[in-house]
Amino acid sequence: METLISLPQRFSMQKSVPFFLALSFFVLPLSSTAKSICLGLTIVAILLSPVYRSELASLLDRGWCKTSIILFFIVLLACLWSPTTYSQRLLALEKYSKLLYLPILVIGFHEAKARKMAIYAFLAAMFLTSSLAVLKFLGFLPSININPDRLFRNHIMTGYMLDFAAYMAALYAFQHQGWLKRLGYSLLFLLFSYHALFVNGGRMGYIVYLLSMCLLIFQIFSWRKALVGIFMICAASLLIYSQSSFMKERIVLLKTQYEAYQHNDGDNSVGFRFKFHNYAYALFCQHPLIGHGTASFPYNFTRDNPVPGWGHHLKEPHSQYWLMASEFGLIGLIAFLAWLFTLFRASMHLSSTRPLALAMLLSFIVGSITDSLLFYSGSGYFFLLFMALCLSEER
Repeated sequence: METLISLPQRFSMQKSVPFFLALSFFVLPLSSTAKSICLGLTIVAILLSPVYRSELASLLDRGWCKTSIILFFIVLLACLWSPTTYSQRLLALEKYSKLLYLPILVIGFHEAKARKMAIYAFLAAMFLTSSLAVLKFLGFLPSININPDRLFRNHIMTGYMLDFAAYMAALYAFQHQGWLKRLGYSLLFLLFSYHALFVNGGRMGYIVYLLSMCLLIFQIFSWRKALVGIFMICAASLLIYSQSSFMKERIVLLKTQYEAYQHNDGDNSVGFRFKFHNYAYALFCQHPLIGHGTASFPYNFTRDNPVPGWGHHLKEPHSQYWLMASEFGLIGLIAFLAWLFTLFRASMHLSSTRPLALAMLLSFIVGSITDSLLFYSGSGYFFLLFMALCLSEER
């Protein structure tokens, strides 16, 4: 009798995993709360399914899995010498616990159907986001009070997602057969690109977009054709810069703020970032081997008040690399870089998902220079979900 009852339960739980994964990808660009709920349901469904659970042990010998566990263990161990409160340490542990979800999510994508559903769900969510943002930007939604630059997420997070969505659409426009699919993906590429370059104000997003398109050119063409393609991309970028008043305004502001910082007037977006990085470097020099401990950066920042123009409170130094260096020292920074290297090495052994994995890694590595992408929930799970989708092919 127990067997008769358990079999339908196992079957339904196993069947629900692709649905929950697709739902997580759909709500990821739309809502932080919905993302947390859907991801929680996804993890529970995977762990409660014997079929998925039995495959988890087979991933423990993978390099990226080992480095994920090691990196989280360093964060856990660094709680021992952290000067901050227990609640702050636990909060930081919760943020880095997403590292442990990577192998669990990988086994959730063991079916190609689950990967395809997730990709379609993400593109659908980005289509919704970009359509509303562009329509609002062009003045077609006057009665709706929304900011097209930051519709559901802030402009930084939206920019990273747009860059990757544009890359995906362009890649699939080249890969798919049939004029209808190519036309559809080409239109998506144009929509996402317009949103990223004319509506969104994330300046690092402009750089990541340009690098992603250059990577795509090298992935689909020979070296000789790729060089021609790079030249065309650079020419198109200059043309877009001349036509996009918002982009021009943001880049001119970047130059102005950097010059102000050089003349000791750095209380602006760019100047604050440099000051945060300098302070993180000073903390790193104090304890270069093991750092100050988990969640120590906001504690030290509040205590020292190194940037009076900003205030006493700052969660992280706007750089994942400097955050790792200041809190976990060389040991933590090397572990973080080793984690990225093992992900890159695994990505190079993939087949159909290799282009996506490399593009996601490129975006994360570059973006982490000016933002703590792993630390925050939205950007961290965005990276881990897509890396899990790609790495599932390795199995």
